Amino acid sequence: MNITCDVIRDLLPLYHDDICSADSRTLIETHLDTCEDCKKELEKYNSEIVGGLNMNQTVHLDDAKQIENISRAWKRDKKVSFLKGVTFISILGSLAATLAYNAHGSYVAPDGRLVEAFGFIPLAFLFAFIAIISGLSLAVLMLIRKFKG
Repeated sequence: MNITCDVIRDLLPLYHDDICSADSRTLIETHLDTCEDCKKELEKYNSEIVGGLNMNQTVHLDDAKQIENISRAWKRDKKVSFLKGVTFISILGSLAATLAYNAHGSYVAPDGRLVEAFGFIPLAFLFAFIAIISGLSLAVLMLIRKFKG
Protein backbone atom coordinates (compact mmCIF):
# COMPACT_ATOMS: atom_id res chain seq x y z
CA MET A 1 0.00 0.00 0.00
CA ASN A 2 1.45 3.33 -1.06
CA ILE A 3 0.78 6.20 1.37
CA THR A 4 1.33 9.75 0.17
CA CYS A 5 3.59 12.22 1.93
CA ASP A 6 0.57 14.40 2.73
CA VAL A 7 -0.99 11.62 4.81
CA ILE A 8 2.30 10.98 6.62
CA ARG A 9 2.73 14.71 7.34
CA ASP A 10 -0.75 14.76 8.81
CA LEU A 11 0.25 11.91 11.12
CA LEU A 12 3.66 13.31 12.13
CA PRO A 13 2.33 15.29 15.13
CA LEU A 14 0.71 12.14 16.49
CA TYR A 15 3.90 10.18 15.84
CA HIS A 16 6.01 12.85 17.53
CA ASP A 17 3.77 12.94 20.60
CA ASP A 18 3.68 9.13 20.68
CA ILE A 19 -0.11 8.96 20.66
CA CYS A 20 -0.70 7.16 17.37
CA SER A 21 -1.58 3.49 17.16
CA ALA A 22 1.09 0.84 16.69
CA ASP A 23 -0.03 0.28 13.08
CA SER A 24 0.24 3.99 12.30
CA ARG A 25 3.65 4.10 13.93
CA THR A 26 4.87 1.21 11.81
CA LEU A 27 3.46 2.81 8.68
CA ILE A 28 5.12 6.17 9.43
CA GLU A 29 8.48 4.59 10.30
CA THR A 30 8.43 2.55 7.08
CA HIS A 31 7.71 5.69 5.08
CA LEU A 32 10.40 7.68 6.90
CA ASP A 33 12.99 5.01 5.96
CA THR A 34 12.37 5.74 2.27
CA CYS A 35 11.41 9.44 2.22
CA GLU A 36 14.00 12.10 3.04
CA ASP A 37 11.48 14.98 2.71
CA CYS A 38 9.25 13.59 5.46
CA LYS A 39 12.31 12.87 7.63
CA LYS A 40 13.33 16.52 7.29
CA GLU A 41 9.77 17.56 8.09
CA LEU A 42 9.87 15.53 11.31
CA GLU A 43 13.24 17.02 12.26
CA LYS A 44 11.91 20.49 11.49
CA TYR A 45 8.83 19.77 13.57
CA ASN A 46 11.03 18.56 16.45
CA SER A 47 13.28 21.63 16.33
CA GLU A 48 10.31 24.02 16.14
CA ILE A 49 8.66 22.39 19.13
CA VAL A 50 11.85 22.41 21.22
CA GLY A 51 12.65 25.99 20.21
CA GLY A 52 9.08 27.01 20.94
CA LEU A 53 9.24 25.49 24.41
CA ASN A 54 12.51 27.25 25.24
CA MET A 55 11.15 30.54 23.97
CA ASN A 56 7.91 30.04 25.91
CA GLN A 57 9.87 29.26 29.08
CA THR A 58 11.74 32.55 28.70
CA VAL A 59 8.47 34.37 28.06
CA HIS A 60 6.92 32.76 31.14
CA LEU A 61 9.88 33.85 33.29
CA ASP A 62 9.55 37.40 31.97
CA ASP A 63 5.81 37.31 32.66
CA ALA A 64 6.45 36.06 36.19
CA LYS A 65 8.90 38.90 36.83
CA GLN A 66 6.40 41.45 35.52
CA ILE A 67 3.64 40.01 37.68
CA GLU A 68 5.94 40.10 40.72
CA ASN A 69 6.79 43.76 40.03
CA ILE A 70 3.10 44.60 39.63
CA SER A 71 2.35 42.80 42.89
CA ARG A 72 5.01 44.79 44.76
CA ALA A 73 3.76 48.07 43.28
CA TRP A 74 0.18 47.18 44.18
CA LYS A 75 1.15 46.46 47.78
CA ARG A 76 2.96 49.81 48.01
CA ASP A 77 0.03 51.60 46.41
CA LYS A 78 -2.31 49.87 48.81
CA LYS A 79 -0.46 51.43 51.76
CA VAL A 80 -0.49 54.87 50.17
CA SER A 81 -4.18 54.60 49.33
CA PHE A 82 -4.99 53.49 52.85
CA LEU A 83 -3.10 56.41 54.38
CA LYS A 84 -4.74 58.87 51.97
CA GLY A 85 -8.15 57.49 52.90
CA VAL A 86 -7.47 57.67 56.64
CA THR A 87 -6.19 61.25 56.32
CA PHE A 88 -9.15 62.36 54.24
CA ILE A 89 -11.77 60.69 56.45
CA SER A 90 -10.11 62.05 59.61
CA ILE A 91 -10.13 65.60 58.24
CA LEU A 92 -13.81 65.20 57.35
CA GLY A 93 -14.55 63.77 60.79
CA SER A 94 -12.77 66.64 62.52
CA LEU A 95 -14.64 69.20 60.43
CA ALA A 96 -17.96 67.42 61.00
CA ALA A 97 -17.43 67.31 64.77
CA THR A 98 -16.50 71.01 64.82
CA LEU A 99 -19.52 71.93 62.71
CA ALA A 100 -21.81 69.75 64.85
CA TYR A 101 -20.54 71.47 68.01
CA ASN A 102 -21.17 74.89 66.49
CA ALA A 103 -24.53 73.91 65.02
CA HIS A 104 -25.78 72.35 68.22
CA GLY A 105 -24.89 75.46 70.16
CA SER A 106 -25.65 75.93 73.78
CA TYR A 107 -28.82 76.66 75.67
CA VAL A 108 -30.05 77.05 79.19
CA ALA A 109 -32.18 74.16 80.38
CA PRO A 110 -35.41 74.91 82.28
CA ASP A 111 -33.70 73.96 85.53
CA GLY A 112 -31.04 76.64 84.92
CA ARG A 113 -28.19 74.46 83.73
CA LEU A 114 -26.06 75.46 80.72
CA VAL A 115 -26.25 72.67 78.16
CA GLU A 116 -23.49 72.39 75.56
CA ALA A 117 -22.39 69.51 73.34
CA PHE A 118 -18.91 69.18 74.85
CA GLY A 119 -18.58 65.62 73.50
CA PHE A 120 -17.90 66.98 70.03
CA ILE A 121 -14.76 68.86 71.12
CA PRO A 122 -12.61 65.82 72.06
CA LEU A 123 -13.98 64.01 69.03
CA ALA A 124 -12.83 66.84 66.74
CA PHE A 125 -9.38 66.80 68.38
CA LEU A 126 -9.14 63.01 68.08
CA PHE A 127 -9.94 63.14 64.35
CA ALA A 128 -7.50 66.01 63.87
CA PHE A 129 -4.76 64.04 65.66
CA ILE A 130 -5.40 60.98 63.48
CA ALA A 131 -5.33 63.18 60.36
CA ILE A 132 -2.00 64.70 61.38
CA ILE A 133 -0.40 61.32 62.17
CA SER A 134 -1.64 59.66 58.96
CA GLY A 135 -0.67 62.73 56.88
CA LEU A 136 2.85 62.67 58.31
CA SER A 137 3.11 58.92 57.69
CA LEU A 138 1.97 59.46 54.12
CA ALA A 139 4.55 62.23 53.62
CA VAL A 140 7.35 60.06 55.02
CA LEU A 141 6.29 57.13 52.83
CA MET A 142 6.25 59.34 49.73
CA LEU A 143 9.70 60.78 50.56
CA ILE A 144 11.14 57.31 51.05
CA ARG A 145 9.68 56.27 47.73
CA LYS A 146 11.05 59.35 45.98
CA PHE A 147 14.59 58.87 47.23
CA LYS A 148 14.56 55.08 46.87
CA GLY A 149 13.98 55.17 43.17
